[in-house]
Amino acid sequence: MSFDRKNIMKEAKSKVFVITEQYEFIGFLHLINMDRRESDVLNDDKPFIHLTDVEVRVKKTNKTRTVPFVAINKRNVVCVIPFESEKRPTTGIET
Repeated sequence: MSFDRKNIMKEAKSKVFVITEQYEFIGFLHLINMDRRESDVLNDDKPFIHLTDVEVRVKKTNKTRTVPFVAINKRNVVCVIPFESEKRPTTGIET
């Protein structure tokens, strides 16, 4: 099997703070292209945003928990705050 560099898309992940009515999330939002921004993900047609390595805090009880993955319905999102210094490249994804 040959390896074709032209068919690799660069991916980056950006650490973000996501606020909903009931929860707060801190995790990594995956940006499929290095030049893609967090706002591009929020404005695309997909109904959910996906975070990995997530700390979840329940606002009502102040309890926190760490989970490997969470999908958040965009309709529930009140605010997304990126941690600018945390954006970094990850491995390429074959297309």
